[in-house]
Amino acid sequence: MRRFLVCLGCLLGVVLDAEVQAASLAEAASGPTPPPELRARLDRAHDFLQLPARIEDSLVPPRWLKDGARLVFWSQAEGGTWALADARTGRVKPLLSGADLRGHLSRLLGAPVKRLRFTEVALTPDERGLVFAQEGRVFRLGLEDGALTELSKDDRDGWGLSREHVVAPEGGAVATRRAEGFAVLDAAGRTVVERAGERGWDWRLPQKAWSPDGRFLVVWRVDTRAVHQVPVVDYSRPLEQVEWVPYAKTGTPLPRWEAHVVEVATGRVTAAAPVDGEHHDAFVGWWPDRNEALFLHLSRDGKRLDLTAVAAMTGARRRVLREERPESFVMGLDFEVGGAERQVFPLPANRGFLWLSERDGWRHVYHYDSEGRRPRQLTRGAFPVHEVVGVEPGTDALLVVASAEPGAPYAQLVYRGSSRGGALKRVSSAEGLHRVSFSPSGRYYVDTWSSRTQPRLRELRSMDGRSNVRLTTSDASQVEAMGYVPPEGFVVRAADGVTPLHGVLYKPRDFDASKRYPVLAYIYAGPFLNVVPWSYVGSGMTLNCAGLAQLGFVVVLLDPRGTPGRSKAFQDANYGRVGQTEIPDYVEGLKQLGATRPWMDLERVGIHGASWGGYFALRGMLTAPDFFKAGYAGAPGAMEEEALINEPYLGLPSANPEGYAVGSNPPLAGKLQGHLKLMHGTSDVNAPLSVTMRMADALVRAGKHFELLILPGEPHSPGPAAYRFYFDDVGMFFLRTLGEPRAEPRRE
Repeated sequence: MRRFLVCLGCLLGVVLDAEVQAASLAEAASGPTPPPELRARLDRAHDFLQLPARIEDSLVPPRWLKDGARLVFWSQAEGGTWALADARTGRVKPLLSGADLRGHLSRLLGAPVKRLRFTEVALTPDERGLVFAQEGRVFRLGLEDGALTELSKDDRDGWGLSREHVVAPEGGAVATRRAEGFAVLDAAGRTVVERAGERGWDWRLPQKAWSPDGRFLVVWRVDTRAVHQVPVVDYSRPLEQVEWVPYAKTGTPLPRWEAHVVEVATGRVTAAAPVDGEHHDAFVGWWPDRNEALFLHLSRDGKRLDLTAVAAMTGARRRVLREERPESFVMGLDFEVGGAERQVFPLPANRGFLWLSERDGWRHVYHYDSEGRRPRQLTRGAFPVHEVVGVEPGTDALLVVASAEPGAPYAQLVYRGSSRGGALKRVSSAEGLHRVSFSPSGRYYVDTWSSRTQPRLRELRSMDGRSNVRLTTSDASQVEAMGYVPPEGFVVRAADGVTPLHGVLYKPRDFDASKRYPVLAYIYAGPFLNVVPWSYVGSGMTLNCAGLAQLGFVVVLLDPRGTPGRSKAFQDANYGRVGQTEIPDYVEGLKQLGATRPWMDLERVGIHGASWGGYFALRGMLTAPDFFKAGYAGAPGAMEEEALINEPYLGLPSANPEGYAVGSNPPLAGKLQGHLKLMHGTSDVNAPLSVTMRMADALVRAGKHFELLILPGEPHSPGPAAYRFYFDDVGMFFLRTLGEPRAEPRRE
C-alpha cells in the first residue's frame, strides 16, 4: 500500500508540474508584451517562415535566347554569378566570376556587395545583354564581354524589367502604361497612338499582348462603372479619407472587358466585336502564324467556356469552340490565376490547337483543327494532365505535366506524348513537383523540380532524351542546421469512409513522442487550390505550419474533398454545397491520425486559416463545436463576396439560394462554444472588412464572446511588420487556449 501511495504521489506531481508549466505559459501569452522566454520562442518560430531566404538558390527562372538552344541562368558556382548554357553541347560558361560581379557592383553602388539574390531579370531587346535590378538601380551585363554598366530609367535596354513598358518581340515598338491610359511608341521613339482613360473605364495591357511579328498589340478597356464599390477607409489621420474600389460580389454586375487591337504601322485602334452576356474574359495569346488573337470567355456561373478568335485587321470575332458542363462547372477561380493560359495551346502551320477538358472525368488533352472541329483525345487514363508545355517541331512529340503515377495523385511529373495519341512515357528522373520552361526551338527544355525531401534542382534536357545537364542544385544546409525536418505525409479516409485524402503533419524540432501535444488543424479547403506541399519549400501556408509547430503544436494540413488536382468527381464532391463536406473530412482525418499517434491530444484541437481558410476556421468552430476548442480566423471570406470565387462552385444565388444559406457562417453564431478570434486588415479588397463586421455582429447578437484583431491600413496579405504581429498573435492565442505539450505520467 505504501508503494502505491508513493507512486500515486509521483504521478500527481508530474501532472501538477505540467499544469503549472502550461498555466505559466498561458499567463505569459496573455499579456501585452511577451516576456523574454516567450519572445525567444516566437522568434524561433518566425525563423521557419524565412526558410527560403536560407536556401542558396536562384529565385529567377532561366531566360531562353531566341535561338532556342542557349539560355542565361544564375549559377551558384564561384560564389554566385550569371552563366550561359548551350543545350547543343552541354557547355556552361560563367559570364564573369562571382568575385568580379560583386566587385564591379560594389564600385558602381559605392558600397560593398556580399550576397546577391535576384527576383527579376530580363534580356535586352537585342539579346546581347542581361538586365537586373540591385538596390533600386538597373544594370546591364553583356553576354559576350561580361561588361557591367548602369542604365538610366529611360534606356530601352532596361525596359524589360519595367512594369510600365511592354516591348514588342520584333520591330522595336514599345507599349507603355500612362495613368488610366496607354501609348505605343515605334522603334524610333515616336508616339504612334495614345489613348486616355478615366477612373472606372481604363485601358490595360495584358500579358503577351504583342503578336509574334510585333505588328499588332491587344489592349483591354475595362468598364467597372456599374460594379459594386467597396469603401477603403484611411484611418491614419483624424479626417478620414475614403477610396472606393470596384468589387463584383455574387449576384451583382461584373466588369465589362472590351478588347481592342492596335496596328503599329498606322496607329489604328480597332474594337473587337463584343461577346453577348455576362462573363469573365481572358486574352490567351496569338496564333503562331496568323493574325488572330485568342480569347476565352467563362460564363459567370462557370458552366460554359468559349474560345474565340479576333482578326487583327478588322476586329471580326469568330467562336472557335464551346465547352459546357451544365451539371457543375468548366472552370472557376483558376480561370483568373493561370488556368486560362494553360487551357489552350495553339499550334503552328495551321495545325489547329490543343485543348484541356475534363469531359471524360479527368483533365486530358484534345486536338482540334483551327475551326474547332474534328476533336481527337490524345491522352487517356485515370489521372489528370495539368499542362501542355511544348510540341517538338517536325515530329508528333509533345511534352505535358501530369499526375499519372499510381499511388501519387498529386505528384506532377513530365511525360512525353504524341499527337497521334497513345500512352504517355515518363521522362522525369524523380518524384516531386516539376515545372518546365520550353525552348523557342522546341528541341530543349529546363525541368525545375523539388520534393518534400529534395531542395530545388534545375536540369537542362533535350526532347530526344540524349542530353541532361544539371544547371543548379540548391544548398539547404542552413535550413537543416535550424532543425527543419520535412513534414510527415499521410493518407486518411474522408468522412464518406471511402475517398482517400492526402495530407502532412508538422512536428516541433524538439518533438518528444512521450508527450501529449495540442493539435492545430491548419485549413484552406477552398475549391480552387491545393495546399498540401509536394515541393521542398511549399507555400506561405506550409511555412506557417512549420513555424507554428515550433511553439509546441502538432500541425495538420490536408486537402479535403472538393479541392482541385484530381478527378472531376473529387472536386465536384462539394459542388453547390461548399462548406458542408470539408469540416467533416478534417474531423474524420484528425480522428484517424490520433488513433495511431498517442502523442496527438485530440482533447485540445484548434483550427486556423486565413482568407478562404478563415471562412473554414469559422466553419469548424460553428459546425464542430465539440471537437474544435479554439479557432483563429484570419481575413475570412464569405458566400456573398467575390463572384468568381463563389458562383462557379455554388451556382448563381438565384439558382441555389439554399446552398448559399446553408454555407453562411453568421446564422450559426449561436453554436459557438470554444475560444474564437478574428483578424482583418482595414484595407482588404480581396475579402472586405465587412465580412468580419457581419460575423462580429452575429456573435454579439447571439451573446457569444470573442476576440478581434484589426490591422489598420493592411491589405488581404499584411505587410512584413503587421504580418509578424499577426503571426505572433496567432501563436500566443493558441498557447493561451490550448496550452503546451504535457508529459505523460509514468505508470508503474
